[in-house]
Amino acid sequence: MIDDRTLLNLVAWWVQIGLVVGAAAALPRLLKVIDPDVRHLYWRVLLILCLALPIVQPWRAPAPLRTVGATAGGSKTPAGDTASPAGAESPSLATGAVSRSYAWLASLMVLFATVAVGRAAWLIAGILRLNRLRRDGSAVAAGDVSAAADALPTAAAEIRYVPRISQPITFGLRCPVICLPLSLRTMPPDLRHVVLAHELWHVRRRDWIWLVTEEAVRSLLWFHPAIHWVISRVQRSREEVVDELTVLETNARRTYLEALLAFADGPVPFPVAPFARRRHLFQRIQLISREAVMSSKRVVVSSAVMIAVVAAASLYGASRFPLTAQPVATVLTPQKPPPTPPPPPRDPRPGAPRPATAKEGELKQSIAAEPGKPASYLELAKLQEERNAIDEAEATLNAARAAVPNNTAILTAVAQFYNRRGDFQKTIQALEDVAALDPSDPSRHQTIATFYWDKASKDKALSPGDKLAYIQSGIAATDRAIALNGDYVDALVYKSLFLRIEAQMETDATRQQQLTAEADQLRNRALQLQQTRSGRGTMPPPPPPPPPGGDTRTLLTADGQAPVRVGGNIKVPTKIKDVRPIYPEEAMAAKVMGVVIIEAVIDTSGRVSDTRVLRSIPLLDQAALDAVKQWEFTVTNVNGVPAPVVMTVTVNFSLQ
Repeated sequence: MIDDRTLLNLVAWWVQIGLVVGAAAALPRLLKVIDPDVRHLYWRVLLILCLALPIVQPWRAPAPLRTVGATAGGSKTPAGDTASPAGAESPSLATGAVSRSYAWLASLMVLFATVAVGRAAWLIAGILRLNRLRRDGSAVAAGDVSAAADALPTAAAEIRYVPRISQPITFGLRCPVICLPLSLRTMPPDLRHVVLAHELWHVRRRDWIWLVTEEAVRSLLWFHPAIHWVISRVQRSREEVVDELTVLETNARRTYLEALLAFADGPVPFPVAPFARRRHLFQRIQLISREAVMSSKRVVVSSAVMIAVVAAASLYGASRFPLTAQPVATVLTPQKPPPTPPPPPRDPRPGAPRPATAKEGELKQSIAAEPGKPASYLELAKLQEERNAIDEAEATLNAARAAVPNNTAILTAVAQFYNRRGDFQKTIQALEDVAALDPSDPSRHQTIATFYWDKASKDKALSPGDKLAYIQSGIAATDRAIALNGDYVDALVYKSLFLRIEAQMETDATRQQQLTAEADQLRNRALQLQQTRSGRGTMPPPPPPPPPGGDTRTLLTADGQAPVRVGGNIKVPTKIKDVRPIYPEEAMAAKVMGVVIIEAVIDTSGRVSDTRVLRSIPLLDQAALDAVKQWEFTVTNVNGVPAPVVMTVTVNFSLQ
């Protein structure tokens, strides 16, 4: 419980920090301190001083308090006295008055603490997300890293190309890893060299652990703008120090400036230091280009002035807003606290796992007797997932992979499981494992490409860098399929689609024309193959397949034609008749909620002629399909002629 004196001390500390940072903020600019090492040391010492102010300053002695006891009737009187002096206010009344005066401040502190816990949880979640990046991408070839790595032999780190990032990042303490964006592969070797040298300096200096510590402080003291500001200066000056070290090592000042400009707009995951941030770019370029140094005398004089000003501001803040020690009572007669009522029974959480069935027990016995039988694992995992025991189902599938390695059925089931959970990276990894079992099967590589297409074309939250990375990964998957079968129509069509999106994102007109021409060539090749096989003169791009294990039918119209997918020039039809789904009683009783995603064909009359489930919730699928089949839409015209289209719709089930 925070008492009133503690709240007042926190407010005094707040003001002291503001005074110290306010006095120190402009000193490096006024004294023209341009040396990055001096600037970085100054901001770090300032941050440490702000945190240590309660320790390094003397605390004011508290006013004496009389000891308070409790009578049998519950009234309070000074211990050893029979009555308070006339006209004097008792300590209990004074304390109550103070408590009422600062009740609002206590509530504010509770709010600050709640937000601090939330920010700390976000920091921990960010560290866990970074750890997942270790499994993504591919290791960098030795020839790409040898020059920079040899220059810093003590900066050992794992180096990988990762598709999910758009800037180089470094993280990890005991086993540091450098993640490079895929776009770096296409850049000149000297630019790759300076980027890698920059990240290796971060590894050698162990900068990531300092950054995490600073972010932890920022989470705890998030409400103080001065702390935010100082931490930002510490992190920016750290990058300036690494800039200087990298330029001195590589002697490639111009190339390093080009690298900063190339990555200035890319987002980075939290918590890592960005290679380049646009709002800091001007200052960093200015320091790199200046090539000016400070003399030893000037460094000493500037440091002395800064130390003196900061010390004076600290002393002034401590004298004007002193911290007060807690009073010590001589005798304390504690009151017996009222009994705490037992907590009310908690209702089961919606969606909590239901009890295991007898069938699961039988399957576990069967697995113990025959651990190499895949069917028992798969049936057990299915039953566990159906009763919402997701962690148990995942553990069962992992046990199956360990007991029966390199089994296609088990790896496919793993991919299906993670796809239903919405974990794209684990789904792709499982599909890659399936493809590795038979690398000569082009359809397995093409399945991976369709998942990249679905992610790149439908996820509106992707940054441009992430979207481009997924497109390039999808192109790589189609290339593997085409290398195995040059006449694989689906792979030719999907690569054409990937190239067209990449061309739309390209800013270089020449490169854009090259990508479009290559896409047209692939499209024409696919059309020729389709004409040869079926005699048709047109072939719209096939829609992406459903998740593994779902409905694998190809959606067609009543006359057997493949519909045109909505997108680009094909506008989304407008719904003119809506039918709400009927909530199944079984799902309602089990409190099952969520969104069912359906792919539907809208025929030339605007009616839904065919459907399939893309994202399944078993107890809700049929109700969603029954409702969607009754929907009606406006007719879609292609070149003035009514045409069937395929589109994705969602049906939301909620008990709230």
